[in-house]
Amino acid sequence: MDTVAKTTRAGGKRLILVVEDNDLEREMLSIILSDEYETVEARDGVEGLEILEERYEDLSLILLDVFMPRCNGFEFLKRKREDARYDSLPTIVMTASGAVEDEMRCLELGANDFLTKPYNAGIMLNRIRNTIRLRETASIVNHLTYDQLTGLYNMEFFYAAAMEEYASQPDCTFDFVASDINNFRSLNDRHGSEHCDELLRQLAIHLRAHLPGVLVGGRSGGDTFAFMTEHYEGDWNERVQEVMDRFAYHNMHVKFGVMEGADPSMPVSVACNRAMSALKNIKDIAGTTVSLFDEQLHQSMLTEQTILESMESALEEGQFKIVYQPKFDVQRGRIGGAEALVRWIHPTLGFVSPGVFIPIFERNGFIVKLDLYVWEHVCMEIKRWEKLGLEPVPVSINASRIDFDDINLAHKLADLSDHHGVDRSLLHIELTETAFSDNPESVTKVLNDFRELGFSTELDDFGSGYSSLASLNTMPLDVMKLDMSIVQKATELNDFRIVEASINLARTLGLGTVIEGVELMSEAERVRELGCDYIQGYFYSRPLPAEEFEACLADPHSLAR
Repeated sequence: MDTVAKTTRAGGKRLILVVEDNDLEREMLSIILSDEYETVEARDGVEGLEILEERYEDLSLILLDVFMPRCNGFEFLKRKREDARYDSLPTIVMTASGAVEDEMRCLELGANDFLTKPYNAGIMLNRIRNTIRLRETASIVNHLTYDQLTGLYNMEFFYAAAMEEYASQPDCTFDFVASDINNFRSLNDRHGSEHCDELLRQLAIHLRAHLPGVLVGGRSGGDTFAFMTEHYEGDWNERVQEVMDRFAYHNMHVKFGVMEGADPSMPVSVACNRAMSALKNIKDIAGTTVSLFDEQLHQSMLTEQTILESMESALEEGQFKIVYQPKFDVQRGRIGGAEALVRWIHPTLGFVSPGVFIPIFERNGFIVKLDLYVWEHVCMEIKRWEKLGLEPVPVSINASRIDFDDINLAHKLADLSDHHGVDRSLLHIELTETAFSDNPESVTKVLNDFRELGFSTELDDFGSGYSSLASLNTMPLDVMKLDMSIVQKATELNDFRIVEASINLARTLGLGTVIEGVELMSEAERVRELGCDYIQGYFYSRPLPAEEFEACLADPHSLAR
């Protein structure tokens, strides 16, 4: 809660604690303050400290008499100063003594102002207003400048403070360090936000104190921190290991990205972004704790930037091409389908691998536009084949997990196929298990819509990760595609039991099977013996441009070997 909001009462008045042992003085002060403020009264310092403990978050100011029984004003100020919770709460001291030494002592103990009895009501109210205004202005500035949980700078002020370090040391080089906690969301789910907030607070304090030569620290958001340090000549891997070995919480893994040797010619935002990129580079790599920004990563960043800047024009100019990898129908000994794959020939980058641009498009959402582009071109191609008198085969089109955020996805594809006059049974929707695990309820609904509208559904890459048997029994599927890694491993071990078990599992669930990544005759013969329905891989055909694929349709048995 904002400090200003906390210190404004429900009735619009701020609350002042009056600590005064004289009943008449206390009553007079309450009357003077009543038009603008609410008051809570204490008859001595002990009672005042008790009220302070209970209500410090509600208070805007303390009016404190100096000479009182049990606990005088000096002792009150001393004990208030010992508790960090009361640091920002201002105190105005009141006394009948005009002794300079008393005033000095109070100011040394943390008092903000000094009033001499008897009071001038106008002067008192103005001093109170000014003191509260200064306190609240400082609180707002503090709230904007610092992250309230960790005490580190917010990023805007992190950049400003780092630029000041540049200016003060123009001939020096610096390192920028980014860190975050691996699988922090999982920690939140298991332990709750209160525990994880305390973990973040302690981690910020620890890193600020123990990373080498920290000059400035900031919180980028969530569990991500940024630090500017003096240039460290040692091994960052070893130093980070030492730092984390000394941290009290050991049930987590913190990762670090480091940009070494930045100088004032490099903008702070660029140096910080490079540290963040190095961090992102190892986010999903188990066992790796530190990543240093290097030239390879720099080139990767430049490539990503080029991709982001040119993706819209690439779509408009038709730089994305659709290729078709045939599926061999084992039972009929002929072509039985194809998978539509997208390729990008960039005017300056040349061939850009789907493994590079698709993850980028999934992060920024552009994949939705690209998938729609692919689906429409597949519909146009199928219609073209029919007009050429060729017998079309079902074409599998990939749907990203992002696509399934649209609950109307199936209806949009139905409208698209109907617009081009394409039989819906010729379009198979491929999704990965990751898409299902991210949002099972929404994905299941969309898959059911696909089925009801006459489309077939395929689970891609089965066996490439932690495949869930429960999800197989839950998802409305027609086909299970075994990932190429299963076949490659089976070939390497000369042990096809996993492949056979997967085919039998699919058969038990009433699913067709496609084996991907078959490259050798021995692999093709083995999986045919095991009873798979379709085989896809370089042994039969590489992905083909539309014109070459048409030749396969014209001679459907040409794949038989």
